[in-house]
Amino acid sequence: MALLTVENLSMEFGGIRAVDDVSFRVGEGEIYTIIGPNGAGKTTIFNMISLIYRSSSGRIWFDGNDLSARKPQDLTHLGLARTFQNIELFEHETVLQNLLVGRHCHSRTRLWQQMLFTPATRRAEIEHREAVEQVIDLLNLQHYRDSVVGNLPYGVQKLIELGRALCARPRILLLDEPSSGLNVEETDDLSFWIEDIRNLLGITVVMIEHDMRLVSQVSDRVLAVSNGRVLAEGTAREIQENPAVAEAYLGTREDVA
Repeated sequence: MALLTVENLSMEFGGIRAVDDVSFRVGEGEIYTIIGPNGAGKTTIFNMISLIYRSSSGRIWFDGNDLSARKPQDLTHLGLARTFQNIELFEHETVLQNLLVGRHCHSRTRLWQQMLFTPATRRAEIEHREAVEQVIDLLNLQHYRDSVVGNLPYGVQKLIELGRALCARPRILLLDEPSSGLNVEETDDLSFWIEDIRNLLGITVVMIEHDMRLVSQVSDRVLAVSNGRVLAEGTAREIQENPAVAEAYLGTREDVA
């Protein structure tokens, strides 16, 4: 059974169809990548899955739950987390504090318990700290634990945003262009972390990515889209050898001429 099912999804903005009848399924434990030229509708698809946008038509199911009646804040409780193209961190807070934000969805204590710091609150705090420390160890962030995020390099900040999403302990993780702005060495490290996220944590990964080297290294299956429509689906090699995908990226000979 698919963990994530997108069926006949469409989205219009002012009469312009940004996403047009897109369907795909992601199995549990997969690394599934969506590729396409700029403006192909990739992030719009993510925004609809995240319920930031409400689709004009189509349905989305996550682990058998129909998301059409859900609110964005429900998704972390269901087990879905995501990152964004642009880094969204608290720049004046430490790495540890930013990662703890990812545990908010697992908070079970009430305000009065937190104010009095009751035993239940202390136990919850220990649980949250342990979960965050596991992510710090996984992503090798020990050196930056107490550093203010705004003072750190861009590549480290991208890693912290990934870590914050992992702290929510999701079943499925949406990564929107995770290698954007990273150098070759950082992208190579990212490929290992994505595989560890799947293999060690058991998290299903769906990502949007432009770096075909990274796509080829980690993806089980790839979906190619252009102008909001599905072009092809298959392995990274099958997609790279697909004439329709090559035309979408490079244009026809007439276009080049």
